[in-house]
Amino acid sequence: MKDTVKEGMTERFERLHAIGIKTIMCTGDNPLTAATIAKEAGVAGFIAECKPEDKIEVIKKEQAEGKVVAMTGDGTNDAPALAQANVGLAMNSGTTAAKEAANMVDLDSDPTKMILEVVEIGKQLLITRGSLTTFSIANDIAKYFAIIPAMFMRAIPELNVLNIMNLATPNTAILSALIFNAVIIPCLIPLAMKGVQYRPMSSEKMLLRNMMIFGVGGIITPFIGIKIIDMILYPILGLLGM
Repeated sequence: MKDTVKEGMTERFERLHAIGIKTIMCTGDNPLTAATIAKEAGVAGFIAECKPEDKIEVIKKEQAEGKVVAMTGDGTNDAPALAQANVGLAMNSGTTAAKEAANMVDLDSDPTKMILEVVEIGKQLLITRGSLTTFSIANDIAKYFAIIPAMFMRAIPELNVLNIMNLATPNTAILSALIFNAVIIPCLIPLAMKGVQYRPMSSEKMLLRNMMIFGVGGIITPFIGIKIIDMILYPILGLLGM
């Protein structure tokens, strides 16, 4: 059982490191004991014989370097450090002082699990917002580039050369764009509710992946959607004499 717990703890620290989180264990144990525990758990670094003021000093040092610091603790002597950290995570089994000083309380009293969940959920929210924003901007640019030449091709015949989609008339172009908007927005709601799946990777890879999927998708989708709707509307409006 102990080996299973140790393996689970090591795996969680590996996941934390994979998503770019530096882990530091602050303990009152002597250096030898602290080093052994840190090695077995897979912690990136440790501070032995650590006093409450030492914890605050470490947090301030990391914050001075522009880092966002999360602190977990359960004792009264952890309260000042929990209050100093950007995000204080107290254990439900901890003291009242620790829970009052923290921003959040882990009801399961499992700090590594809670940090992983908080970070992964937060990253997923940011990725989802960024992905939808990227898609929306690309979609709007492509949409207006597609319909504006068709809208003004009667008033300014020279613009017809930019009507690369060969939209039938200004009326069908405008109506196609309106119908496309009415269809695409509800289609994005499930994605916004479920969220874009988060995978541990560097910021550069994440940005490139986001641009390739949602940026390119946001450009291609309106061209295809508006053209299909235009082809459907043209004979219908013709029958109506519009």
